[in-house]
Amino acid sequence: MIKQIQLTLLLVALLGLHAPSTVRADYFGKLEPRLIQVTNGKKGDYKKPATNPKYVAIYYSAHWCPPCRAFTPKLVEWYKEFKPKHEDFELVFASSDKSEEAQIEYMKETGMPWPAMKFGTSKGPEVGKYAASGIPYLVLIDQNGKDLTGQKDNEWQHPQGVLPKIEEIVGGKK
Repeated sequence: MIKQIQLTLLLVALLGLHAPSTVRADYFGKLEPRLIQVTNGKKGDYKKPATNPKYVAIYYSAHWCPPCRAFTPKLVEWYKEFKPKHEDFELVFASSDKSEEAQIEYMKETGMPWPAMKFGTSKGPEVGKYAASGIPYLVLIDQNGKDLTGQKDNEWQHPQGVLPKIEEIVGGKK
């Protein structure tokens, strides 16, 4: 009997067979405990969705950055159109602000409807490794943590050029 079990385990290992898993990779789940939300001008806890999104776009930006302040209102408009049609997508703000107050003020001023990393957590390994050398910067990550839109060596690219890539990938055209 033991030899039969060993033989079965060997075959499973050799053929790559295994029981279906109900656990999947979950990049968003790693971020979720460090997220906040600004709603009606007030900072609060992030309200977890029923299911974690398959795609997460990380938006690196800051209140003090003029190009960021020019692009963010466009991103807010885009998000309000795009998000309701794509429940498997979420955008997360990774702040480069110098204080929590500046981060929250920026979120209020621009009406960011998406969650943000808690102040000071944007440089952690789950988020920091996708950052470019400049801001504003936008990158799409899949549920396994794979960068889907970044350039080689995280070379900076304008976020306006990333939006069509996100639409193509999340919309299922790629």
